[in-house]
Amino acid sequence: MLRAGAVFLVLWSHAGDLLPDVLRASSGLNWFRPGFWGVTIFFAISGFLVIGQLLDVVLGQRQETLKVFVLRRWLRTVPTYWILLALLSGTGVLAWLGWSTLALNGLFLQGPMGLAPVLLPVSWSLVIEEWSYLAFAAFAAVLMCCRQRFLVSRQSLVRLFLAVLLVVPVVAGFARFHALEQGLSVQALKQGLLMQTDALVYGGLLAWSLRRLPKQFHSFARRGSVSTPAVIGLICALSATAPELFRDVMNPLPEHARGWISFGFYPLAGVLAAAFVAASWRFQYRSLPTWGSRALQVLSRCSYSVYLLHLPIAYFVRQLNLPAEFGLLIYLVGSIVVGDLCWRLFERPFMVLRKRLV
Repeated sequence: MLRAGAVFLVLWSHAGDLLPDVLRASSGLNWFRPGFWGVTIFFAISGFLVIGQLLDVVLGQRQETLKVFVLRRWLRTVPTYWILLALLSGTGVLAWLGWSTLALNGLFLQGPMGLAPVLLPVSWSLVIEEWSYLAFAAFAAVLMCCRQRFLVSRQSLVRLFLAVLLVVPVVAGFARFHALEQGLSVQALKQGLLMQTDALVYGGLLAWSLRRLPKQFHSFARRGSVSTPAVIGLICALSATAPELFRDVMNPLPEHARGWISFGFYPLAGVLAAAFVAASWRFQYRSLPTWGSRALQVLSRCSYSVYLLHLPIAYFVRQLNLPAEFGLLIYLVGSIVVGDLCWRLFERPFMVLRKRLV
């Protein structure tokens, strides 16, 4: 459900002039930032799943080696991205900038890594996720080495894992502030490698709490009917405190806002995204009407493909010059239908292969 909601927020954000006039006005509201929160929730979900699973591997509570874990994670996202990148580049949907640019994009060295321009617009977020996973996997390998060679206790490993999760957002905050002081643009800030790690890490902290403080975690999750609206309200309130983050994104952030954005806004955004994941923990599809449940399940399972493909589809729909209502409908339905087809053709076969790697 969370993936479906997050990708729908991104779809809404990028609809732009496809939205009817009444709905388009909502895009300028300070408290309503669907694209930012859709991506931030995606990061929190990924951190919750991946970092939590890495913790299980470190503690020997998962029946797979670290190498197999990394390979299975790679099979979940990278092959589909490679196939779509090749297809969209080969058919002229994406600008052709040469083989080297294509190769660097395939190796996730574009955008935040600074070695090549971004071909697929949303792939900057994949760069952050893939390199963050590799960094945490490397850290997990160090902890496993300590456990085997120096007989470090599990309790000590858990504490070390927690310490790193607490330190990373602090380091990211100082990195953000330093970059802003050097005149970094808002757009580069949003898509920076260290700049967007907060939600990933707080998702990991949520996974840590599920394993080490299960009573407190489930106590919060049981109050989902109350905590979910409360978290949404806090998200809207936090959004309203950073209007500069969503205006003139190609220019540097005003000096008066740099401290708050670096040490306040982004950490709190990560905390609230993780809290939203916890508040939605006990959601059940059967609580919805059948058609709504089915639609959410389809969108949730193909959310990754929809995320990768929705911008090219939006560009195509805009070329048709349809009335806003029809254009929006074709854009939303088309993104989901094409995304589901991509899931069936590309994602699902590799997911089947993943299950064999245990």
